[in-house]
Order: sequence, then structure tokens, then C-alpha cells
Amino acid sequence: MSIETDSVIAAANGEMRSLMARVENGTNKAQDLRLIVQTGDGVRLLNSDAVVKLEPGETQFIPLKIFIEKSLPAGSSIISLQLRDSSAHVVAHWGTTLTIAPKRQLRLSADVTQVLIYRAGDSLNISARVFNGGNQTEEADIFASFPQYAGSEITLRKKVILAPFTSQKVEFSRIVDRDLLRMEIFTVNVAGTNANKEFFGNATVTVQNALGNRRFIDPLQNNVYRGSNANRIAWSTSNPFEEFSASHNVDLRSEINVGNTKATVNLNGTYWPNLDTPVMFQNTWLKIENKSLGMQLGNLNGSDMEITLNGRGAQFFYTPQNEKGTAITAGVVEKSYNIFDPFQLSYFPRGYSAFAKTVHQITAREKLDGEVIWDTDPFQKSFIVKGGYSFSNQKNTVYDIDLAYGQTRAVSNPEVMEPSLAAGFNYRKNWDKFTFSSANYYSTGYYPGIRRGSAVSEQRVSRSYDKFSVYGAYGFNRYNPQNIEPLFRFNSFSERHRAELGANFTVAKRFNVNVISQISTEESDVFLGDNFTRSLVSFNSASLTATLNYNTEDQKNRFTLTHAQGLSLYRNISEPQHIYSYQASWQHRNLTLSGNYQYGNFLLYEGNRNGALNTDSEKFSAVTSYRLTLLNNKLNLNLSAFANVDSQNGESFALSSNLDYQMLRTTRLFGSYSYNKFSRSGFGSANSYYQLGISQDLPTIGDETVKYKNGTIRIFTFFDHNNNGTYEPGTDKPANGVKVKINNILFISGDDGYIKYRKLPYGEYAIKSNENEWYSENQKIDLKQKEEFIALPLVKTGVLKGRIRYEKTSKFQYEVQEHVAGIPVIFRTAAGKTFTFYTNALGEYNAYLPVGQYHVSLENQAFQKNVYTESSFDEIKVEAATTTNLEDFILKVREKKVEIKRFGSSD
Repeated sequence: MSIETDSVIAAANGEMRSLMARVENGTNKAQDLRLIVQTGDGVRLLNSDAVVKLEPGETQFIPLKIFIEKSLPAGSSIISLQLRDSSAHVVAHWGTTLTIAPKRQLRLSADVTQVLIYRAGDSLNISARVFNGGNQTEEADIFASFPQYAGSEITLRKKVILAPFTSQKVEFSRIVDRDLLRMEIFTVNVAGTNANKEFFGNATVTVQNALGNRRFIDPLQNNVYRGSNANRIAWSTSNPFEEFSASHNVDLRSEINVGNTKATVNLNGTYWPNLDTPVMFQNTWLKIENKSLGMQLGNLNGSDMEITLNGRGAQFFYTPQNEKGTAITAGVVEKSYNIFDPFQLSYFPRGYSAFAKTVHQITAREKLDGEVIWDTDPFQKSFIVKGGYSFSNQKNTVYDIDLAYGQTRAVSNPEVMEPSLAAGFNYRKNWDKFTFSSANYYSTGYYPGIRRGSAVSEQRVSRSYDKFSVYGAYGFNRYNPQNIEPLFRFNSFSERHRAELGANFTVAKRFNVNVISQISTEESDVFLGDNFTRSLVSFNSASLTATLNYNTEDQKNRFTLTHAQGLSLYRNISEPQHIYSYQASWQHRNLTLSGNYQYGNFLLYEGNRNGALNTDSEKFSAVTSYRLTLLNNKLNLNLSAFANVDSQNGESFALSSNLDYQMLRTTRLFGSYSYNKFSRSGFGSANSYYQLGISQDLPTIGDETVKYKNGTIRIFTFFDHNNNGTYEPGTDKPANGVKVKINNILFISGDDGYIKYRKLPYGEYAIKSNENEWYSENQKIDLKQKEEFIALPLVKTGVLKGRIRYEKTSKFQYEVQEHVAGIPVIFRTAAGKTFTFYTNALGEYNAYLPVGQYHVSLENQAFQKNVYTESSFDEIKVEAATTTNLEDFILKVREKKVEIKRFGSSD
């Protein structure tokens, strides 16, 4: 006798597989046998026992069906086939190896997605569950990232080992401190990686401060991670052992709030102990704000106007409290960097600036702006008047228009005066899959703004497709400023035209290609020859650039390779020159390496050195950086190095590092070191710089001021044991630890029963208890003054439970579907107050009600057509902390009107 089938079969969990067993009777007599198939756990046989009757020399084929259960682990097992005779002796056998391929299926979810904190010193517990739905044992690392003071975060890690098809709970905990409470609301992120360090899932848990005494924070502006504390004092020393460069620095910032007034002090002073130089105070100022008004005295630094304001002076500003209105800023600046320099100077004057700026919000989409500036310096006196209009529909159209007039007069000769103009227009439009942008600016040569003598026109249109995008662009830039002072008549001229066509292709999921073709022409004043004569030089170039970007699946590695080549020439000076460049970079976690090689000139200035134009310039540069985090993110170390070899400009090397250590919760140590070396044509220099310092965060004094009308809601919660709505000290008690919502913001009352919500904008607020075992009336309040007080009595509750069901009335009733979900159950007191609860999908209801007696009924209008009830219950008593089961509500269906006719014979 013999039996055989497949020697090896491969399968996956959840599959059904077939085997065909060949049984042959090689004897000379008939055989009456049984086929027995044996398998291990996780493999089910649909026909494990079969009767086999064979004549001499006969062969039969017996089909077998096996099902691979999802609980079978990966690996190999044996399926044993045996032929047994009537005495249960094995007369033939066969073994088939069943191979289950490994299947990895890790999953992570949060046990509780929202956690409340309300007291410093409590424990914040975050729990998550890891599921192994695969068929092999898995080892996983679970990380929980908690927000940390000063904007950083702390990450905790736990390792778990899970058998196939099992789950495990992972818990993390932190002590709640005042800093966590101040965050109001934040998220804790829980993430998991498998044994190969591959990310397999994450879950977020929202943590909310439910402290009973806190201030209002706008949810639209609330930062989950509040960022670093602005209030601090820091001291640092630089090169302390060097003879000339040693210096010490102190940096201080502090905020004080009194009522609606906020005062901010900022001080930054530097002292050189080995130099005959007074202490220099820069970025030192005092700012005072009260509602919409404010002023700043000391150093001023503004870069959002037509000129850059930098010096010492005074600034006043007005900010409207509502969205519409006009914001005004005005001030005067004396161009001195050190705030304590004497104002009466016997040497060269520095100059002054006076300015005013307004922004008027017309609508949510439109605004007007304007500014007036009077500026003086040692060479010229000038003023600017500028106006602008901007529009944004916050969807697909944005544009702005600016127009300015300027006038400049020479200091050495007041008769020399030049008027000037400047205009700008920017536009951006998105429609369908197209995007068009246009940036344009023009100013005459004597315009006194920072963009003097500039003409710019940048146009770009792009079109996106499913897996690629294309664009075309044209740019024109011209720079031709003029100087009004006769002693400084030198003017520099440059002009450039550039046209581009480009495309971006997504080749694969993590692989994309960028291709850019560019042609440009440049003209510029260049100093040439031994006498450095100013000459107008023209430069043309054309190039094609391709960039390859690839990210690995685990996002730990990023590779970039860029190659460009083309032609360039100095018109009427050189022949066309082949130019090319290579750039490669690799980023692995916190390590970055990049290198660049270039031959030839892609831009005009690259070939200019020592009065000569060269076409064979060559340069190579390499950069590396590494960031190291230790001691649970308390210690951060950054290292970087840079090397450059340039045939035109020499060789340079730089090494830098900085260290930051969070020594205590509010104390930080920091340090840095840098080394720079440069050499060219026999000339070289090298220098080192190092710094050490300590920073201490400071608290904000008082509640932060706000610029809107605000008040405080104070709530007293108490357990109303005699149910009369009035607090009686001998009978009632303050309700500590009770959850109350003010406009869906959760609070937990303190030990004295009070809840205090400060800095609330004026308006209407809904107040309701969030307790099941205690009931209170929902209240509304219109906050229109500095404080509103509310007493919130809490009455003990009980539970009434029941259900509704259908009952058949007769065989002639209408046909209806038996809907029992969402039907209102009405509970009415003798005084007429009603409470409404709704049934679930099974027709069940649970009603938490204040202690008392109720009439209970259903809302008939919620029934289907032809459905009615005769059930209602009177004088149902609710007792404290007791659950009472009511009789079922019976829903009935009306009968159809049936007309019965009788037929018979008359006598």
C-alpha cells in the first residue's frame, strides 16, 4: 500500500488550500482502509477521516481541503496522512510540510483619547494598547512625547514583546506641574517602531487643564506647545582669556502686568574688559501697552517700512480692538546703536528719522496702508509719502498696489534737489490647476527708499497634473541707483534678463525628478585693468539642470543629486565656455553631508577677480553637520564643518559647534565654539571664537493683559441637600471636585466649591454641570461687567431605566418596521418641569434625574404613522443613588379597516 501527495505547500493565514492524495493498492487482495489526516493547532481539515476501499492494483485520488486559521503562527508544520486497516495498524503514511509566510501587522491605539488635569503634583497617566495582528512574535519600542517647558519635549520609551495575535497595554506617566497646567490644552503623541526601527503607527491623547481658577485663552490662537518663555535673564562670556576680543554680555527680558497695563523691559549690554570702550547697550527698550494704546522708548528696529529704522528714540502706536479700524504707528529715531551715547556730539552727526504709518482694514478682504518718513544722514535729507491697497479673498486671488513719492536734497548743497517715484504691483491667481504670479516694482534713481533705482518684473505660470507639474517664468532685474551728494557720484549699474522652463516628475512613491532649462543675459559695471577702470560688461549663459530626490521608506535617509551644464561667455571678451556643476547631499536622521563642484561661470560676478575676467574658474565645497540629543532631550549638541576651495577667491575652512543643556526646569547652560581659516596667494588668517553662558527663565508678573473688553465669571457650586436652591451652611456643603462646563470649556471646582474664569470677552455664556450623579439647572449669563457671580446648586440624582417594545394587536394591523431608536421619553414633575431622554438602538433608555416624583410618557409625535401607545406611568419616585426599572412601554399598531360581506340565499 502507498499514499502520496504534495511534499510542500505554502499558504497564508485565512486561506483555503486543496490537496489531492493518491492511494494505490499494490497487493493482490482487496483492502478496506481508513484515511486519517492529522495536523497541529491552527489548521482545520474539512474531511479529516475518509473510508478507502480498493481492489487489487486499484488507484484512487482523494481530495482534501484544509483551512489555515488566522491564529496559526508563521513557520513550518507537518500534515500527516495515514492509511490504517481494520485493526488500526498504519499500513502507509505521508508527511506534507506546510509553510506559513511571516506576516507583520502591528497596530497602536490610545486607550483614552482625552485626559483631564487640574492639580499640580497629580500624576498624568497616558495609556495605549499595542496589537500584534501578525503571525510572528514582535518586539516593539513605544515612545510617548510629552510637551516640556520652554517649547521642547521629553520622550519616554518602553519596550514590549508580543506573541502572535495578542495585545498589550503600555502606560506612561508624568507628574503634573504648573507649566503643564499653564499650557491649557496640549497633545501627547504615542508612536511605535518595530524591531527594524520602522514606524508602524501613532496615537494622540488630548490633555486638557480643568483647573477651577484660570484665565481665558483664545482657542484659535492657543499654541499646543507654547514656545520658549520670553522672560529671562542670561549672562555669557566670549573669548574670556583673549587680550582684545574678550567680552561679557547680559540679556534681560521681563513682563509686568497690572490691570490692563502691560510693561515689557528688554536690556542687552556688552562690556569689553580689556578695551577702553564703554558698555554698549543695544536692543534695550521699555514698552508700555494699555488696551489699544502703547509706546516704546529706547532702541527701535523696524524693517517693514520703505527705509530701515535702526537707532534710539520713541515710538507710539494705536491698535484697534475690533477687526475693522485703523492701526497707527508714529515715532522718531536718532541713528545711534548705543542707547546711552550722549546726544550732543562734537564729531560727525549720525542723522535722524521721523515716521508715521497707518493700516486701515476696510473689510476682511481689503485694507489700505500708508506711511510718511522724514530721514536725514550725513549726506542727504529726504522724505517719502507712500500709499497702498491690498486684496485677498483667502481662496485664490491676492494682489496689492503701492505708490510712493520721494524727495532728496544734498546736505553739502541744499540747492541740489531731486524728486522721485516708486510703484509696485503684485498679483497671484489660482484657477483650476493653473497658478499665475506676478511681482513688479519700479523706483527712480534718486528714490530714498531701500530699493532705490530698482526695476523688477518676475512672471511665473505653472500647471499641475496628477504625477507631474510644469512651469514657465521670466525675470527682469535692473539696479541703477543715483547719489545726490556731489562728493560721492559713483553709481553702480546692473541688469539681468532670465527665462526658465521647468518640470517636476514623480517617478515613484518616494522618487521625483526636477528639470530646469534657463537662459539669461547680464550687464553690469565691472572694474577692469591695472587701474580698475569701470567698464560695462555683458554676460550670456544657457544651462540645463536636473535634480533627483529620493527618500527611503522609513524616512530616515534622503538623497539629492543635482547636475547642471551649459554654455556661458563674456560678450566681445571671451569665446563660449562649457560650464557644469555637480551637487550631492545625503541626510540620515541627524547627519547631513553635502558636496558641490563647479567649473566655469554661471553668473557674471563669478569670473571677476583683481581687475580681470576669467572663464575657467573652478571651485569645490563640502559641508557636514550632525545633531546629537542626549539625557532625554536635555542635552543638545550641534556640530558642523565647512571647506571651500576656489580658484578665484582662495581656500577657507570653518568648524563650529554649539551646546545647550537644560540643567533645571527653568535654567539652561549654553556654549559654542567656532574656528575659521582662510588663505589666498600667500596670505592667510585664522581665528577662534568661543562662548559660555547661563540663562534663567523668569516668571511673568500678573495676568497677561488683553486688548478686548473682558470680565470674570465666578461660580459657587454646592450640594443642595434640602433641595431648596439656597446655600445653607448648616445643611449644604461646598461641592469640591465637581465638573462644570462654561461654553464647553471644562472646569473642576476647588475645595471651596468655587470656579473662576478670568479675562473672558464680553458676551453670552452657557453654564451647565457635567455630573451624572448630581443635577443642576443649565444657566445662561450675559457678561457685561468686570465680574458676574452665579450660585450653582447640585441636587442628588437617581436613575430610571426602561425600554420600549412593539406588541402585535391583530392579524389585520398595518405593516410597519419596528423602529425603537431615538424616541423621546418625557419625565415631568408636578411643577411642570420636563426632562427628555432618548432611546438607543435597542429601545432602552437611562435617565439621570433629580430626586422627586415624575410622570413618565413618550413623545407621540416621534412615532411612525399608525403607531400609538396607551402606556404612561404616574408618581414614579426617583431616590438618591438608586436605579429603578420601569415597566416596558408598549407600542401598538392600528388595525386596517376591513369591510366584511356575507353571501347567502333567501328563503
